[in-house]
Amino acid sequence: MKYSVKIIIKHAVESGEVFLEESIIMVDAASFDDAYFKAEQYVKDNEICSSYENIYGKRVQSEVVSYADCFSVYDDEDVIEVYSSIIKCSKDLPEDAIVKYFEKSSSRKELLPLRRYLDSEQPDETNDDI
Repeated sequence: MKYSVKIIIKHAVESGEVFLEESIIMVDAASFDDAYFKAEQYVKDNEICSSYENIYGKRVQSEVVSYADCFSVYDDEDVIEVYSSIIKCSKDLPEDAIVKYFEKSSSRKELLPLRRYLDSEQPDETNDDI
């Protein structure tokens, strides 16, 4: 059976910046416990929790905060639901606040401190004008 596992990863840059990554992977597993085990093995095998030097010469330390959730994947042939999550919130929360929460992501410029290598097509990407 297929499962998707949500992994929350914290990337702390030596300069003081902190980034949170929500990563969802799909695994073949015999159970929820097996899916979590395979997610942990995936993180270890791919050195996701590592320390490296970014394009600015600053150290970036990444660590798993949580294996936050596991979802058994449903497949009806035409559509595959990979992940679903329900968040309880105030009934008077404005719709625009909900949309903003789910659409928030970092810009290319904001993510530069996590880059390990310069992009050969963007030779000036460390420039503040990006």
